[in-house]
Amino acid sequence: MTLATFSTLYYTFIHILPFSCLIFYTFRTQLRWGVLPTSSLYLLLLSGEVLVQVQFPNAFNQQLSLLLQLLYILYPLLTIKAFAGKVLAISLLTLPLAFLTLSLARIAEAFFPTTIPYLTANLVITVIILSFIYPTLVYIRQVLRPLIAVQEKKPWLYLAAYELVLIFIVLLIDPWHQTLAPRVLISRFLLLVANIACVQIMVYLCQSINARDYARNLLNSLQVLQEFERQRYADIMERWRSSRRLRHDLQSHVLTVLALAKASSQQELKCYLQGISDSLGSKNNMK
Repeated sequence: MTLATFSTLYYTFIHILPFSCLIFYTFRTQLRWGVLPTSSLYLLLLSGEVLVQVQFPNAFNQQLSLLLQLLYILYPLLTIKAFAGKVLAISLLTLPLAFLTLSLARIAEAFFPTTIPYLTANLVITVIILSFIYPTLVYIRQVLRPLIAVQEKKPWLYLAAYELVLIFIVLLIDPWHQTLAPRVLISRFLLLVANIACVQIMVYLCQSINARDYARNLLNSLQVLQEFERQRYADIMERWRSSRRLRHDLQSHVLTVLALAKASSQQELKCYLQGISDSLGSKNNMK
């Protein structure tokens, strides 16, 4: 294998493989067939592109690459167990970064050409990926991972449609990644910024919905607690009123007994006490 062929093969892998790995990393717990079968089949697809690209040892076929990128975007829909709109929306987030990287590599290749095809582009793409890999992983863990827990379908469909429109507009400016005009680089940078901004808006809306649901649940809990405390207070007041009646009745009985005892009415006292005893007995039987 010549150095030129190796450089072309490396360019074939480096321009798409890292971005696809970010997609699978985001959904690493939702792979339909597991890590090994999913990655093996993906590498098989990528190897098919490599076999075709080596037919052009002195040039990388951008048209073919762009068409195959659609296959790489559709592949996660088959291998990830999640709503298709959600997978598509996350997958399309990698395209702006891939487009921007390709534009920077293309510019570097034009200004710093070498005898080995795509050597400068390979170095530029590698440096960019190594620079972006850590902040991208942090963004996935802190923003995308909590966001993909959203089960509603409409927000994901809206996000995917928004991304597709923006990508289509950018591709109209330079569909084959060949123009070196500054407007192309600026449009692809703005595409990346617009996608990140849209995701942040979705995060804000989801957080607002969660906060509203939390406030509603908290209010319901407070209402339940208030009702419990009201019932408890009513029970305490009822027991207090019952105890007051018992004290009043006991005081009345004691005064009556004392009055009968002073009047030496033994027979009436016995009858009165017997009546109290019968009354208490009937109340106990009722309980």
